[in-house]
Amino acid sequence: MNQQTLKQRLESVQAASKRLEEQLRPGFDRASVELKKVLQELGADLSEPHSMAEVVSQIRSRNPSLRAFALHLDAATYDLRKKLWWDANMMTAYVTDKAGKTYQADVRPRLAQARSRAEAEARKVMVQFRELTARRAGADEASTEDRPQN
Repeated sequence: MNQQTLKQRLESVQAASKRLEEQLRPGFDRASVELKKVLQELGADLSEPHSMAEVVSQIRSRNPSLRAFALHLDAATYDLRKKLWWDANMMTAYVTDKAGKTYQADVRPRLAQARSRAEAEARKVMVQFRELTARRAGADEASTEDRPQN
C-alpha cells in the first residue's frame, strides 16, 4: 500500500514537471535566441560551441574599453529592451482589463449585496432603538405620574 502511494505521488510529480517544462520551454527558447543575438552583436562568435572563457575573451577583444562595451551593449539590447517594454505594457493592460471585468462581474455585485444587507440591518436596528426609546420614555412618564409629589 505504501509503495502504491509513493508510485502515484512520483507519477504526479513527473506529470507536473512535464507540464511545467512544456509551459516554460517556449520562453527559454526565445530567451536563448535573444541572448545569442546580443552576444553576437557584442562580438562573440557563436557559429561553433565555445567555452565561456573564449566567449568572454572574444567580447573583450571587440570592446577594449568600458565605454566601447557600454555603447555596444546599449545597441545590442535596444530591440530587446523595447520588446520587453512593449510586452510589459501589454501585459499590464491585459491584467488591468481582466481585473476590471472581474470587479464588474463578481466583486461589485457582492459589495452591493453586502451594502444593502448592512443598510437593512441598520434600518432594523434604528427602528428597534426608536421603539425602545419610545417605550422607555412612556415608562418614565408613567413612573413619574405614580410618584407622590412633595
